[in-house]
Amino acid sequence: MHEVGLCEEILRAVERRARGRRVTGVTVRIGSLHAVVEGALTQSFELVARGSVADGAGIELVTVPGDEFTLQSITLTRQAADQGAADQGAADVPRHPG
Repeated sequence: MHEVGLCEEILRAVERRARGRRVTGVTVRIGSLHAVVEGALTQSFELVARGSVADGAGIELVTVPGDEFTLQSITLTRQAADQGAADQGAADVPRHPG
């Protein structure tokens, strides 16, 4: 499944940013050329995130033109957020080849 591979890449980037802190939400910007189906992305992320810092986290898809593939932001639990603000920005998800 296409979305599972994307979600594995997203989870790797989320784990790097979270640095062990609990994640409750993820926002990704994915270009329309990747033909991502939001429902499939949500289900796939739920599966790949099980047992990780993002277990139970919601994922929001922002569809943009082109082939962008960016982890836009993560939201941390309140306790984790008190230790450091929600992480925003950097394009640290590698561009998906397909």
